[in-house]
Amino acid sequence: MAGIILVRHAATAWTGSRYSGRSDPPLDAAGVAAAQKLAVDLAPTLAPGTHIVTSPLRRAHATATAIANAAGIEVITIDERWREADFGIAEGLTFDEIARLAPDLARRVGAGDAEIDWPEGERAGELAERVTAAWREVVEAGVAAVVVSHAGPLRIAIGLATGHAPGAVELPGAGAVIRLQTM
Repeated sequence: MAGIILVRHAATAWTGSRYSGRSDPPLDAAGVAAAQKLAVDLAPTLAPGTHIVTSPLRRAHATATAIANAAGIEVITIDERWREADFGIAEGLTFDEIARLAPDLARRVGAGDAEIDWPEGERAGELAERVTAAWREVVEAGVAAVVVSHAGPLRIAIGLATGHAPGAVELPGAGAVIRLQTM
């Protein structure tokens, strides 16, 4: 069995307050410190030959780089399929701003709906399809891996790994580390 560790990137100035899919804010000072601590704590637990795969977005890549540096891993694989959803009209907005702009969308988001087709953004099926393909590739590689990504893609990956629907999976918080075993 190969262990796969899913990591949500550390915090940015937008984390928890603004929708950040295709936007690319960097880690804020607290996020940089959290990524370093996470990396130092995680590195000694990684199996020899662990692969690191990351979303190309700065917040995920910076978190993955901290882990790689702490673990002495030289290669990080960047995989576009692990990027966050394109939130369309919600991109960069706060929840209150979405509630004013698109009340039905805000209700669905507030209810925890995981199957949202974001207006002018990515469809739920497209997100699930790309994350499923990325997840299968990591699993089929059969080696220990750390995947650094975002709340939406990680929710889908956790669902795939555990057999739960994504809507039944809690969104991982910034800097969350989820350890999984695969066959």
